[in-house]
Amino acid sequence: MARCGLAALAAALIVTSTGALAVETTIGGHPLSLTGDVEIRKGFKVDPETASDQTFEELWLRLRTPLTERLKFDTTFAVRNGGPTTESNRVGFYAFDDVFQSVSPALEFEEAMLIVKLQNADLRIGKQKIAWGKLDRTQPTDLLNTRRYTDPFLRDEDQNKIGVPAVVGTYYLPEAKWAPEQSQVTLAWIPWYQPYRFPRPDERWFPPAAVPPSPFHVPAGTIDINGQPNPAIDVPVGFQARNVDPPAFGLDNSGYAARFSAFSNGVDYSLMYYHGFDVQPAFSLSATVFPDPMTVFRAETELTPAFRKIDAWGGDAAYTWGPFTFRGEATYVDGRPFSRDLRFIIRDPAEVAPQIQQVVDEILVQGAPSAAFALPPSFVVRDAFEWGVGADVTLDGYFLLLQLNQTDVFGNDVELLIRNVESRILATVRKSFWHDDLQLQAQGIYGASSDYTLLLPRATYRVWKGIEAQIGYLFIAGRSSSVVGQYKRNDEGFVRLRYLF
Repeated sequence: MARCGLAALAAALIVTSTGALAVETTIGGHPLSLTGDVEIRKGFKVDPETASDQTFEELWLRLRTPLTERLKFDTTFAVRNGGPTTESNRVGFYAFDDVFQSVSPALEFEEAMLIVKLQNADLRIGKQKIAWGKLDRTQPTDLLNTRRYTDPFLRDEDQNKIGVPAVVGTYYLPEAKWAPEQSQVTLAWIPWYQPYRFPRPDERWFPPAAVPPSPFHVPAGTIDINGQPNPAIDVPVGFQARNVDPPAFGLDNSGYAARFSAFSNGVDYSLMYYHGFDVQPAFSLSATVFPDPMTVFRAETELTPAFRKIDAWGGDAAYTWGPFTFRGEATYVDGRPFSRDLRFIIRDPAEVAPQIQQVVDEILVQGAPSAAFALPPSFVVRDAFEWGVGADVTLDGYFLLLQLNQTDVFGNDVELLIRNVESRILATVRKSFWHDDLQLQAQGIYGASSDYTLLLPRATYRVWKGIEAQIGYLFIAGRSSSVVGQYKRNDEGFVRLRYLF
């Protein structure tokens, strides 16, 4: 019923449209602007073992209205149904504080804020997305909004951002000999942390690297059982993902950020500082062992989100020279959590023989109904330097972009899901034809350190006023123990119909 409702709404909007790009009206004497789009996307999986998607449908709307000469209201919301959300545990709204959740159909207010415009300043109060940085897709200085990872590769970067409750003020410095051009200072306060969002374990884009293997094999002779070396044991391992309460509302858990930006000698640049919870996800894995009459033991594991505070200092710059634009960003992060591949945190059972022996003694000797098993840490906290450089150019109608990002993890001696020096190369090629009615685009990411590849070629055709059709393919390959390569069985072709108004 929900899918039919969204499809009917899309058809109604298309039929009644007069070709305008926005709906302009007046309510209560206040002008109101309404823009948005309707999208329907169907995917076709390649690997039969990949979890299937439903048809994805979305209605996205933005409403803006001036309340007074200096006060405006701006909100965006979306109604979504289907797609990778196949294990829906509710219908309606996404919970504000849950990481693992699946809601379909769902209504989500992405942004809702009041904007106060003054002569030399503006103030934004409410749920909002804050875009800092100048690079494409990965911005080291963009640390104020968490992301959703429920549809990580086919949704645009801004679409995967989660709006955060914040107060953001910007002061525009008056022109003076001592001040650079276009100088401005931005201060942000995030009083309530909004956690990142992941799918449920049975859904397509739940990370394989977050699921421990089953069974866990204990070779013969690893431990003693009743004074005798053990025979070989295969311990079945259950798994679940459980939400925990995120940091509570309060000054101690608030995030703070400051940014100074200006323009000098053709260079657009900024400096920033951030203190608060990291937008990069991290998880803790715990295990409990129970006696089992069939297998001697069985284990249950539980994955829970971990929230860590960081301090970050960074900056960015952009410079245009002829048809070329050069960009760069860098950030030093103090105390960032880095995830490990949970499929391999125990490579040799002999490494955890004392923990296994302790469990055996508690259950078989002392008669305990269960025993906690001390796993190695599922993430480590390290300082890191994140940086990137890129350049783009438009020549003869071709848009070309090349970018290098790198993460340098300091003082680490533990195998992580990324390398201690992790380099990634991003390339984009785009060309329009037939009076811009047809656009061909190919984007690729190569993990030079972790050895993975992601390719996303797309062809978009403007069928009629505001209506566009797209066909594309998502290709993922590489080392399975990497951030992107773990999804390499998720190749798919897709078609998308979109109406913008």
